[in-house]
This record gives sequence, structure tokens and C-alpha cells, in this order.
Amino acid sequence: MAFQIGTMSIGDILDRGLKLLLGRLPVFYAINLIVLVPIILLQLAFPFLIAGQTPQFLALAASGWMLVLIVLTVVLQPLATAAILYVISQEFVGNHPGIGEAFRFAFRRFGLLLGSSILAGLVIMGGMFLCVVPGVIFFIWYVFVAQVVVVEGLGGSGALSRSKELSAGYRGRLVGLLALFIGMNIILATAGGLLNRFLPSQEFVFTDKGIVTIPHHGNQAIQTLVSQVISILVQTYNAICLTLLYFDLRIRKEGFDLELAAREQATIIS
Repeated sequence: MAFQIGTMSIGDILDRGLKLLLGRLPVFYAINLIVLVPIILLQLAFPFLIAGQTPQFLALAASGWMLVLIVLTVVLQPLATAAILYVISQEFVGNHPGIGEAFRFAFRRFGLLLGSSILAGLVIMGGMFLCVVPGVIFFIWYVFVAQVVVVEGLGGSGALSRSKELSAGYRGRLVGLLALFIGMNIILATAGGLLNRFLPSQEFVFTDKGIVTIPHHGNQAIQTLVSQVISILVQTYNAICLTLLYFDLRIRKEGFDLELAAREQATIIS
């Protein structure tokens, strides 16, 4: 997909982001599904693993299940993020990488992105713990950490500082875009609640022995798969728009479009 290199309004970012999402949708879904298979399988298997167990076991199993999900997400998500951001960044400059190329790049950046993401997350959570406002400010400062790692190869505190530097002076645009993303996620959560109402994952029945929970494994599987499909779509669109905003800020501050034009001209001459 060819992009006209230059500054973009928020409307341009949203429009181009949607076109890029639809244009490379199979690649984006394939990357996410390949990486998230263990998490999806664990979500599908959990209701069967706890069927017929005691309430004490259920509480312990739920805690352990959540811990495993969090660890898997922290470890696997950076791999998908690196691969997706690589595809987005390459599309921006006119290249069209495939899944294999995206994953080869992702494995090279995996450690750097994992460490930088954990560092940014700890700083943001620390700010949230002390007072909500610093946590929100840190989140806005470090929203481009993944893009900086993938595109520029910086990591750790260098990636955090670079993200803060890029966002300076344009945080109003950034907050507006993030507010839109939050609204999209609220709609997604609401849709999930409606799905659970029509296809409940469990049913509570009153008997002489008390309340009995009857699980509906088929509905649970449908909910898991539908929520993953929609979540991948929304989160990928968010990542595309943020990456386009990242390039927009580099163009505005550093003349990144002029640099690309110079590279293209040098290629033509050579």
C-alpha cells in the first residue's frame, strides 16, 4: 500500500490506518493467531479442567490460571507486537513484508522490546500506585516505546526517553487519539457483555442443596473465539494508528519525509 509521505491530520491517520488494516488483514490475523495460540487454547481448556471440582479448588485454579495467562501474555505479546509493527513500518515506506520476514525481524527485536515494555510498564504502574495522575502522564510519555524499539532499535531507558521526546508538544493530539481507542475498547467490552447475556458461559440453578453452577462449554468456546477475533482487530487498528502518528511526529519534528525522499532519489540515481 503506497502512502503519500507527509504530515497527517488525525482524520488522515484514522483513514489510512483503516485502509492498511483491511489491506493486510490476513497477515495481521495470522501473526496474532500464531503467537496467541497457547493463550487461546488455555482459555478454551480451562472450563473443562475445572469441571466438577470443589469451590476451594476453583478459587485456587482461577488464581493460577490468571497468573499463567498474565505470564504468557507478557512473554508472547511483544513477539506479535514486533512483527505487526514491522509490517506497518515497512508498509509506510512502500515495502510489503510477508509473515516469515516479519517474524524473523520480531525474534531479533524480541528481547529488546520485552525489556523495554516491562520497564515502561513498571514506571507506569508505579505512577498509578503513587497517584493516578503521574501514571497517566507516564503512559502518555511512553506510548511510542514499542515503535521506537522496532523502527529505531533503541531499548531500555533510551526508548523511554525517545518516546517522551517525540510526544512533547503534540500530546493533545495523542490524548485525543488515545481517548478514541479507550472508547473503542469500552464498546468492545460492552459487546462482550451482550454476548454473554445471549450465550451465557454458565447457568445458576437453585436446588434443595443450594445453588448449582451448570457450565455451558460450547458457549464459553464461542465467547473466547469471538472476543479474540474482535480484540485482534481493534488492537491491531490501534497499533497502526499509533505507528502512523509516530511517523507523523517524526516528519513534523525531524523532516523524516525528506530523509525518505533522499533515500529514494539515491536509489534511483544508483
